[in-house]
Amino acid sequence: MSYVFDSSSLIYLGKLKLLGEISSLKGEKFIPREVYEEVMTKGFERNEPEVNEIVELIDNKQLIIKDIEINIADDQLLSKADQEVISLAKKTKSTAIINEIYGKQIAKSYNIECHGSLYVLIKLIEKRSITKKQAVDYIDKMIELGFYLSINKYKEILQLIKDMK
Repeated sequence: MSYVFDSSSLIYLGKLKLLGEISSLKGEKFIPREVYEEVMTKGFERNEPEVNEIVELIDNKQLIIKDIEINIADDQLLSKADQEVISLAKKTKSTAIINEIYGKQIAKSYNIECHGSLYVLIKLIEKRSITKKQAVDYIDKMIELGFYLSINKYKEILQLIKDMK
């Protein structure tokens, strides 16, 4: 399985210092050119520490930048970056990692497997790259950083983590 990451998933995983851990996931990890430009331009302007980690992953070919022609219907509610994520996931038959609900809905309408950053945390628990406790701490940190998670979804994800073997 391959993955295509959107901007917010890269940013949150970067702020948690987990970008290096995504290399433990099987398959290629892609970012469309527009996502790269969005994350790197704003990241350099703000002197965000995750920018250096993203550059290192790209240099080590653990994260692959792909140019992609948008191959989905034009949607004014989706950013160009999200359109590229969905298009690239569709073209490469990859799982799209998108945090925005609307983007996920559009991806699913194209029969693209789609999840968010929390899915990556679950995968990292399964790979034993992080512990259950670390995952919960990471989720709490994401919320502190501005990640939206309803109370019900928070309880659901905590129960899912608790029930994992």
